Order: sequence, then structure tokens, then C-alpha cells
Amino acid sequence: MVQIHPPLPFLLTMLSGTKLRRIFEHTADAGIEAGAETLSEAFHEISLAFTEIITGGKLPSNKDSFEFHLESTDLDLLLVNYLSHLIFLFDTENFIVSSAEIDIKMGDCNILHGKLYGDLYDETKHGYGVEVKAVSYHMLEIVVGPPSRIVVILDL
Repeated sequence: MVQIHPPLPFLLTMLSGTKLRRIFEHTADAGIEAGAETLSEAFHEISLAFTEIITGGKLPSNKDSFEFHLESTDLDLLLVNYLSHLIFLFDTENFIVSSAEIDIKMGDCNILHGKLYGDLYDETKHGYGVEVKAVSYHMLEIVVGPPSRIVVILDL
């Protein structure tokens, strides 16, 4: 099993209302469970948990931003593509998310677009948890709601 510092589970956060973000260990992986009133808010919570895994629990300030637009006929694939995009931004731009404006339109083609806010990763400033390599379909669950809930496993 991969040891994550600080050990998981960590950062159980009740932000307001029904928002929830929880990170849990899963063999050599890390899982994220996020809940909120809307699916857009649940995606936002997933974004923050992703950063917390990389930094060991810290969120950066809003210094940079990236716009994004993703489409998929399948909601599960849309989530996997979104998290893969966060991995891509980290691997290519050293960008970690601190906040996100996310809009989801569901239909025959699901559309996810918005703006990510954050900072360029600096281990001395932001801390270090573990690097995320990929997103897994194992245990992937999306409940549209309300309330909305997402469970996803990340390969470390």
C-alpha cells in the first residue's frame, strides 16, 4: 500500500449546507467522495480534493486561471475527462486548483465548462502529498441529485 502523508482519511470538510468532501485510501489509490446540492458544486468539491491529495491537504491562492470546455454523451466519461484534464494541467503547467466556476448542461451531449482558479505548484509553499497518475473507473459513481454525490478512485 502507498503511504500518503498525512495519512488518509484526512480533510473531512463540511463547507455549508450539504457540501461534503472526503478523501479515503483504497489499496494503492486514493478515493474521493464529494457531495453537494448540485452536480456543479460536487465537481467543484472533487477539484479541491484533487488538489488536497497533491499538496497533502493545502489549497493554494487564486493567482492563475484556465478556462475549459469538455463534452461527452456519458456522464461518467465526462468526470474522468475532467479529472484527466486536471492531471494534464498539473503535469504540463504545474497548475493546482483552489477554486472553480463549473457549469454542467446535461442532455444527449453533456457539456462541462468553466474556469479553474489556482496557482503554479511549489512544493515548499504548497506542501506535498502524492502525485496523481490517472483516474479509475473502479467504484465510479455519480448521483445527479439533488443532493448530488460523486465517488471516484485516483491511481497514485
